[in-house]
Amino acid sequence: MGTLGLATVLVAAALTMIDASIVNVALPSIQQTFHTGTSVAQFIVSGYVIAYAIFLVLGGKLGDRYGRRRMLQIGILAFTVTSLACGLAPSMGFLIGARVLQGAAAAILLPQGLSTIQTSLVESAKARAIGLYGAIGGLSAAAGQLLGGVLVWADIAGLDWRPIFLVNVPLGILAMIGAQAQVPDTKGAPGQTMDIGGTVLLGLGILTLLIPLSVGRQEGWPLWCWALLVVAVVCGIALWRYGRRLEARGRIPLIPPSLVRLRAVNRGLLILGGGFLVFSGFSLAVPLALQNGNGMSAVESGISVAPLAVGAFLGSLRAPKLMGRIGVRTVQAGTAVQAVGLILLIGATRLWWPHLHFYDLLIPMFLIGVGNGLFIPPVFRTILSSLPPDQAGAGSGIMSTAQQTAVAAGTAILGQVFITIAADSGMNLGFVIVTAVFLAVGLLICLFGTAALQQKSDA
Repeated sequence: MGTLGLATVLVAAALTMIDASIVNVALPSIQQTFHTGTSVAQFIVSGYVIAYAIFLVLGGKLGDRYGRRRMLQIGILAFTVTSLACGLAPSMGFLIGARVLQGAAAAILLPQGLSTIQTSLVESAKARAIGLYGAIGGLSAAAGQLLGGVLVWADIAGLDWRPIFLVNVPLGILAMIGAQAQVPDTKGAPGQTMDIGGTVLLGLGILTLLIPLSVGRQEGWPLWCWALLVVAVVCGIALWRYGRRLEARGRIPLIPPSLVRLRAVNRGLLILGGGFLVFSGFSLAVPLALQNGNGMSAVESGISVAPLAVGAFLGSLRAPKLMGRIGVRTVQAGTAVQAVGLILLIGATRLWWPHLHFYDLLIPMFLIGVGNGLFIPPVFRTILSSLPPDQAGAGSGIMSTAQQTAVAAGTAILGQVFITIAADSGMNLGFVIVTAVFLAVGLLICLFGTAALQQKSDA
């Protein structure tokens, strides 16, 4: 795969990641259009990431079986069509439904990129490509909010927030052309079958976990919420036992327990999931706090997180070289830098609220981005390097599913924490609490994550 092929894969992946965060900064405008509250509008975010998380492993398996380029093209086409539907949505219910379908399309698209990188590049080029992929992840979350703020502010043709989705249509068409011309077609081992039972159990488990986390607080945690959480646990246990039985028969399950049992996978997923959980909750709280609480416009709110995007990109580019010098301690360096940025952000929020301006947040946001950029690539690389080539799609799907489940859970849990505290004690305190949780998890990863990854490398 050449430079243009890699660029196509990265752009396609960036579209899905940007759309996970681009709506955050537009939520106040969407609320005004459809006259709904924050709790309902939150489903525009959570509906996307829930569907994303449910179908990611299936998307990886489809690529393994039917060809990754083909599934990449199908995913891009479906993502483009559902983006158009989101942009033309006549009601909040229609928009939430279109977002769910858009998330499912993204789940077909995304695993093909990581699998193609893993199977079609030599080791030296692969390390650089994974670093760029990690950069796209950190960059997209912040760039999505900046792009969203600019598009809402520009109010192109009087469409208000709708261009945040419509912009995907021309980009999707270009990605389709690039995929056909530049991306190699790779597959997994021949004879792989689709695991329908595993797909049902995984989807049901994620759905029954994330629905109560998303609506439990506003519904007062009724009995059915707790029942769904019990079902989620039962589904998880059943999925594990079902996978073990399939492997014992010589078949490949949707989530192979033999992969998850690898220390390089299970501990890496724990670290990766913890990082994305708190980052997603933080990303939801930032635009709501800055716009609804601090009085910023959508574009100033977007500009406020632009340094985070720049820092994430630069940190991710630097991560491979730093890993060559200090190894997995790069994770420790990243979380330490991130912690300094979060402490400075809490200080700025307490000092200047409700008169914060984007320039007050330049240094804190930049440091948070640099730390995030240094943190992600080493974990990605550790997990991916332990995967057998013929199961790259399944492994990439597992990793992406864990990542997106963490994003959905973080959006639901920390989103509810922010909304509850903001309603009772003000958005200032709500934002500080969410940022402090982000800081606490980052410090735990800084203290213990490096040791866990070093143990993986030695295994």
